[in-house]
Amino acid sequence: MISGRRTLLLLPLAGPALAQDALGEVMRALAAVRERRSRFTEEKVIPELDIGLPNEGTLLWLAPDRLEKHTTWPIDEFLAVQDGRLRYERRDRGTQRDFALAEQPEMAALVEAIRATLAGDLPALRRHYEVGFSGTPAAWSLVLTPEALRLRGAVQRITITGEGAELRGVDTEGGGGVTRMRIMPTP
Repeated sequence: MISGRRTLLLLPLAGPALAQDALGEVMRALAAVRERRSRFTEEKVIPELDIGLPNEGTLLWLAPDRLEKHTTWPIDEFLAVQDGRLRYERRDRGTQRDFALAEQPEMAALVEAIRATLAGDLPALRRHYEVGFSGTPAAWSLVLTPEALRLRGAVQRITITGEGAELRGVDTEGGGGVTRMRIMPTP
């Protein structure tokens, strides 16, 4: 009878330990992927508009820190991050910007949500976010809540979902709106 009681008392404690083990397994699987090419669709839902604003394009990840997002429809827009710098181009407007992410801490934290996840770098995620995890290594979800109050003013939460070592979605909630990105591996 006593041993059964001890088991019941320990079961609630086993949940967080199992989640941490699963989170560690997911991070190791993500870290093992050195290059990834994907397609994405994205929809920005703004409360003031009755319809979402869709776009689509490609993503490129090259470990340890190169991340590219090329929106191909409805506009041509390019964003690349590497070595702590961000480059933005919008050719139809002749716009090109390049800056150090250290100059823009809020932008750096947003970029780090994706870059650190793809790199399987949990300590980097925890520098900027409270990290929640649910699921199993086969189908998982990370909920990132910004630590910095300034960032929380723009982004309340980022939810990243995946299957194994593949990201499948990134939902960013902030400013009363939501951006939903769906990611599909490129064959």
